[in-house]
Amino acid sequence: MAHLKRRYYVWLLKAYFKKMSRTIISSLILGILVFFAFIGLLNYYFRPLIFKTTENVGYTGSYTINTLPAEILDEVSYGLTRVTPTGEIVPAAAESWSIQDEKTYTFKLKHGIRLHNGQELTSKNINFNFENVTKKEVNKYTVQYILANPYSPFLASVARPIFGKKLAGIGSFKVENVDINGGFVRSMTLVNTKVKNKKKKIYFYPTQRALKVAFMLGEVTKIYGAITPNVDNMDLSKWKKVKTENYTNYTGLVAIFYNNNDSVLNNKKIRQALNYSLPEKVSVGERAFGPIPPNSIYFSQPPTYKITDLELSKTLLSSVKEPIKDAIEISTTDEYQRVAQTVQQAWEKIGIKTKIKIVQDVPSDFQIFIYRIKVPQDPDQYVLWHSDQRNNITHYKNLRIDKLLEDGRSISDLEKRKKIYADFQKYLTDDVPASFYYFPKELNLFKN
Repeated sequence: MAHLKRRYYVWLLKAYFKKMSRTIISSLILGILVFFAFIGLLNYYFRPLIFKTTENVGYTGSYTINTLPAEILDEVSYGLTRVTPTGEIVPAAAESWSIQDEKTYTFKLKHGIRLHNGQELTSKNINFNFENVTKKEVNKYTVQYILANPYSPFLASVARPIFGKKLAGIGSFKVENVDINGGFVRSMTLVNTKVKNKKKKIYFYPTQRALKVAFMLGEVTKIYGAITPNVDNMDLSKWKKVKTENYTNYTGLVAIFYNNNDSVLNNKKIRQALNYSLPEKVSVGERAFGPIPPNSIYFSQPPTYKITDLELSKTLLSSVKEPIKDAIEISTTDEYQRVAQTVQQAWEKIGIKTKIKIVQDVPSDFQIFIYRIKVPQDPDQYVLWHSDQRNNITHYKNLRIDKLLEDGRSISDLEKRKKIYADFQKYLTDDVPASFYYFPKELNLFKN
C-alpha cells in the first residue's frame, strides 16, 4: 500500500512539472535576473550612498590654479599631446599632427571627447593662449597654430591641460570645489567621473613638517613628495599599516650656481676645481652630472661625466695665478642649508674656505647659490643659459652655447635635436657655469 502511495505522489509531481514547466523555468530565470539586478543596484547605487569613498591626500607647497602639480592636473585634464617621463611626445586629445615650415602646427582631434560640462571637445573650445601664435579652426576636429617664429618645444607646450569654464576638463576626475585664500589653493575636491561617489580631497601645506603632522593626526591618509619620513624625531615609515613608495624626482634638479661675473669665480679652472671635488654620492638624492635627467631620450654623457677627483681639483687650483684668499660665500635657503654644509666640507678638503648665508629667495647678487630648479619637459633650456636671458642668474656667456640653444628650439627633427643637445651638455659641463648636483629622492606615504 505504501508503495502505491509513493508511485501516486511521483506521478502527481511529474504531472505538475509537466503542466507548469514553462512557468517554473521563467520564474527561475526571472528570479536570477532580479537577484543580479539587486546586487548591481547595491554596488553601484546604495553602497556608494552608504559608504562614501573620499580619499584625503596632502602635498607641500604654495600653488595657484595655474601652477598646480602636474600629477594633479593630469587627473583633471590633459592636452593635445602628452610628454612621457623620458621626454617623448605622444598623442593625447589629438590623434595626430603635422608640422609645415617649422612654424605651422596642425592637430587632428580625437572624436567623442567631452568636457566635464558635457560639451564635446572641438577645435572651437580649445582655448590655449600663446603669445605671437595665431589659432585657426580648420574644421570641427582640426585646429591649426601658426607661430611667428620656429619653436620646436611647441609640441610640449600644447601638452598643458585643456580646460573649459569652471575648470571643466577631460580627465578621469572633475573639479567639484576649490578653496582659495590670497590667490593660493588651500584645498580642492575632485570627483571620479567613472566611479560613482568616489572623491579625492587634496590639501596643500606650507612646509614638510605641516604635511607630516597632518598625516600623523589623520587629516590626510596619503602624502606625496616627502623628502624624508621623519618628523619630530619620529619615523613615520615605521608605523604599523604605513606603506612607503620611494622614487627619484627627475623633474627637479638641485644645482650649485656660480656667479660668472665674480672676480674669483669668473676663472673656469676654479669652477672646475670646485665641481670635481664634490662627493660622488649624495644621501638625499641621485647624483647629477649634467642639466638633463638620465631617463631622458636627450640625455648624453659628456666627457666630464662622473668625474670626482680631489687631486685633479688641487692641481687645477695650484695652476691659478692668484690664489683664493678670502672665504667664498654660499647663499641658499633654509631647505638646503644641510646641503650647503656638505658642499662646504667637500671644499675644505681642497683648501677652500666658505661661509654660508641663508636667504629667502634667489638673491640679486651672490657668489655661489644652491637652489632647486624645475627641469623642463622639453630639453630646451634657453631661458637658463642663453647670454641675453634675464633668468640666466650665473651671467654665463658662451656664443657656442647660445647657437646650440637657438638651433635646439628652431628644429623639430628628433634626431637632429638629440645631436644638438648632446653638444649642449658637452660644452656646458666643461665650462661649469654651475655644478649639477643631484636629483632629489622623495617618497610617498600611505595609510593602509
